[in-house]
Amino acid sequence: MDNPFESIDKRLEAIEHKLEGLIQRIDKPPVLSATAWITSKQLAQHLGISPAAVTKLRYSKLPYYKIGGKILFKKQEVDEFIEKTRHKTGGEYLDEHLEGDTDNKKRFRL
Repeated sequence: MDNPFESIDKRLEAIEHKLEGLIQRIDKPPVLSATAWITSKQLAQHLGISPAAVTKLRYSKLPYYKIGGKILFKKQEVDEFIEKTRHKTGGEYLDEHLEGDTDNKKRFRL
């Protein structure tokens, strides 16, 4: 007859092994690569906005894919889109306007 404690010990070791793997995955979440596919929820977390805001952006501007009824985004495409929407500061506009105009630079002490 098998020793019941040996069976219990083997099962406990298997459970410990699985728990260690889960803890490692929690402690070190996978880093999204530039070509990673992400969900609306993941994109909301990445951008620091609500999932509803992601949906609103999707309808108006953000590139997305629909695969089997599931909405997915390419992280790299979204990041590129955001970079393109950057607005200049007032100082940048002023610098462009005054570039080469030494009289105005002296007047504004630039």
